[in-house]
Amino acid sequence: MKIKNFSLCSLLFFILLTINSIIIENVYGYNVGIAQNQNLIWKCNVSNKFEMNALFGSTWDDSGIFKNLSKGKRMKWEINKVKINETFISVNISLWQWTFEKNWGIKDDNFQTIYFSNPGDYSQELNFSSTTSLVPFWFPAPVGEFLGELDLNNWYDVDNRVLPTLNVEIVKGDIGPNLPAKNIHIIAIYNDQGILDSYKLYTKGNVVIIDISLEHLPFYVLPTLITLILIFSLTVIFYIYKKRKK
Repeated sequence: MKIKNFSLCSLLFFILLTINSIIIENVYGYNVGIAQNQNLIWKCNVSNKFEMNALFGSTWDDSGIFKNLSKGKRMKWEINKVKINETFISVNISLWQWTFEKNWGIKDDNFQTIYFSNPGDYSQELNFSSTTSLVPFWFPAPVGEFLGELDLNNWYDVDNRVLPTLNVEIVKGDIGPNLPAKNIHIIAIYNDQGILDSYKLYTKGNVVIIDISLEHLPFYVLPTLITLILIFSLTVIFYIYKKRKK
């Protein structure tokens, strides 16, 4: 009986130690709100190619996050590896580019996203002009605090009143010669995992040129998913308990 009690206490100690290590890790920096093997899918609701060609030239969708973008297409990320330390937060991602196909097939690319664990380590006047969307599709969590600590240039305004939001205002020619060709406005809204939930690019008169949104699990799937997780957890606990009784 003492051996069984010792084993159960050891298991409990291990669980508490694991939880404690996660808390310590979060205390010293920001966290990753996305998990390994998680799939993220975005859908393009609006893509005005004529206006985008006028704003950024005809090659705007030849590379980067907007490659092959069209209305009705979807893009998928699969999270392969997550790494956090006191200096960096990195995520390795498999990419399926924008497509009409429902069967994703073979991935198109792999890439890595890296952030400093301390947003204060970034240089002043930070911007995301190297990203074709001009905002990232993912930030470390808690995203509102991370964004608030970044010293962004005057294009960006962080709004944490309701949901973490980046409001972007870029005037004509501020990125490069005649880029963009008109003033543009971007509203990027993030969920509590740091994932881009909604992206809208506007021109004068609040005309939507690009509209991208994160696909969510249907409401009827969530209870089923939670039930399956609970059943699996209880099965594991029961199995361990039975093994310890023998």
